[in-house]
Amino acid sequence: MARKLEELPVYPKAKAFCVAVSAIIARPVFSKNRKLQGQIAEANESILSNMAEGFEQSTDAHLAKYLYTAKGSVAEVVLRLKRAQRTGWVTFEECADCVEMGNEIGRMLGGWIKYLDSCDWKDRGRFQGRESDSD
Repeated sequence: MARKLEELPVYPKAKAFCVAVSAIIARPVFSKNRKLQGQIAEANESILSNMAEGFEQSTDAHLAKYLYTAKGSVAEVVLRLKRAQRTGWVTFEECADCVEMGNEIGRMLGGWIKYLDSCDWKDRGRFQGRESDSD
């Protein structure tokens, strides 16, 4: 069992996605539409923030709630990047790469949520401090 969010396979993928998106929206062309830039930036920031905040929650149900929000934020970023691609601010290849990364992260978060629903621990903190048998 992961003791830190960073130990989970979805975390580095989500982090790489967020870094890539941040680099795209930092381009001067995005200053033409500060609202779109801000919307993408907020949704992008929400991904890792909600994963981290959820990971600190006491129950699986609470964690799942935050993961649903993170998953929704990934979908929002992808949708808004597609809009930016249609206006010519993002290349087709860059958008396709981000869509692919976003889809993979969405599937991983969805799988994690499904797992949490099946476990439904009521006291995650009690299990986070335990040593596993394999340690």
